[in-house]
Amino acid sequence: MRIAVLGAAGAMAQVVLRDLLEFVPDLAITAADMRPARHLVDASRADPRVTTATLDARDEEATARLLEGHDAALNCVTYYFNVPIMRACLKARVPYADLGGLYHGTRKQFALHDEFVRAGVPALLGMGSTPGITNVMAGAMAQGLDRVDAVHVRVGCLDRSLSGPLPVPYALDTVIDEFSLEPMVFRDGRAEAVSPMSGRESIDFPEPVGRMEAISTLHSEVAMFPRSFPGLREASFKVAFEPEFTRKVAFLVELGFASREKLPSGSTPREVLLDLAARQAVPPGEPADCDVLRVDVEGRTGGAGGGRPVRRRGELTVLPHTRWRVAAGSLDTGVPLSIAGQLLASRTITTPGVLCPETSVPHQLFFEMLERREMRIRWSGHGD
Repeated sequence: MRIAVLGAAGAMAQVVLRDLLEFVPDLAITAADMRPARHLVDASRADPRVTTATLDARDEEATARLLEGHDAALNCVTYYFNVPIMRACLKARVPYADLGGLYHGTRKQFALHDEFVRAGVPALLGMGSTPGITNVMAGAMAQGLDRVDAVHVRVGCLDRSLSGPLPVPYALDTVIDEFSLEPMVFRDGRAEAVSPMSGRESIDFPEPVGRMEAISTLHSEVAMFPRSFPGLREASFKVAFEPEFTRKVAFLVELGFASREKLPSGSTPREVLLDLAARQAVPPGEPADCDVLRVDVEGRTGGAGGGRPVRRRGELTVLPHTRWRVAAGSLDTGVPLSIAGQLLASRTITTPGVLCPETSVPHQLFFEMLERREMRIRWSGHGD
């Protein structure tokens, strides 16, 4: 099994590499990044199964050359480079998976579907925590329903280990977009934009997260679910962060740090913020965060006369990986992409085209692989 990991020096890719190395003995990894190999964690850098490569993933031709001969390419690069990386996979005819396209990027990726079909290559979108685990949960709960009416995703993120001026749970570039761009919701069978940070909702998550306030943010699931479930009437995504973190990011967005317009200095406000945030010292100690991923599916079963209503819920609580010393938020993002790479490279997923996890990932096998990583989903519902 030969797998390429792009953006290999990033935090999420580090988890992908750890998981591949632990669970796939017959393996060769190409770990590619613009940054030097010293940025890889020691376990990955020292493993003879890992070969490092310097790559600018924006260079489509160079990326295609590097990918030739691989069984899968796992994209951990910032989401707005997804399309050129997908085009490189097309040229190399290598199966592809990523961590999501933040709605509008995902819709651009859908436009490549026919090209991937003609090439006979699968491209699996959004295989992190959410999108990713949440999508496969939705697909599993849609099984047996004659109609899916609504899919709602709610995520609670608690982190008592983070400190410093701006504690960042994942890629700050993506967080800024989530807080500054208009979220999309699916209502009455159509997509519509709402105001950033709107839709505030107090939610009781399982402990240790507890009661938190969630907001609507731009996310890929709202683009995926209507494509996967014909006749869908509603879809939404909301996330709850630590209140102090939410206030800080909202303040920075209000000051204009989300802007990509050049300042007199030649940099953009966003570039300045990202540079300063990257200089923060990593706090010592063990990670102490927790993620709760919740998906609610509503539909009908029974056929004639409209059937009877069914409501189902899937919920996953993720804690840090103590042996790897990896935070929950990184763990539940990196592990699913590693699993996606294994399913693509082993030819378990072979359908050509641009694919959504809820309709293309074998649910039972995926959940069994999660359980081997001590991630077990709890299911509930009524009306079945």
